[in-house]
Amino acid sequence: MSKANNNFRYEGDPQALRAWQKRMEYTYDDAAAALGMSRSGYSSLIAKSNPVFIDLRTALACAAIELGVEPLPGNLVPYQRGTKWPPN
Repeated sequence: MSKANNNFRYEGDPQALRAWQKRMEYTYDDAAAALGMSRSGYSSLIAKSNPVFIDLRTALACAAIELGVEPLPGNLVPYQRGTKWPPN
């Protein structure tokens, strides 16, 4: 998006996220882990009642995963709820 479009936001369709999950043959847990979020967070994105729009970052991550794009260099570290970044 160019700066001229900064008055808009991307709102993805929860149905598209469900379709991605099906194409990838992911369970809820698999899809959540692939996107780096909790199962409950993922579930809220595809909820049938009161769905949340999918943000651009999540939509791009889905596309990258499906195309096999490697993430930027970094380290996978165990996540523990309630921990702060950076660790001491």
